Amino acid sequence: MEIKEINIKNIVFKTLEEYIQENDLNLDKVDENTRLIGASSFLDSMDLVNFIVELEERVNDEFSSDLELTDEKAMSRRTSPFMNIQTLVSYIVESLNDE
Repeated sequence: MEIKEINIKNIVFKTLEEYIQENDLNLDKVDENTRLIGASSFLDSMDLVNFIVELEERVNDEFSSDLELTDEKAMSRRTSPFMNIQTLVSYIVESLNDE
C-alpha cells in the first residue's frame, strides 16, 4: 500500500496541534517549515521525545505498522528527519513505504 504524503502530513499536524494544546506551549503558527530541533525550535528535548512517542503511536495505529522514528536509520541520516515538519513527514512516508 502506497502511503500518501497528505495522509501523514495530516496526522503530524493533528498530533502536534494536540501536543501544543495539552502542554500549553506557545507557538503562533505551525507550518511545514516549523522547526522541531535546534535553537529555533519551540520544543525542548523532552517535548520532542514525548511528541515523537505520541506520533509513532498514532501512525502505527492508523497504518498497522511498526514504525520507530528513533531507530538507527533515522539517527544515521545526514539530514535529521526531525529538522522540521516537512522532513519528518517525508521520512515517515519513506519508512512506511519501505515496510
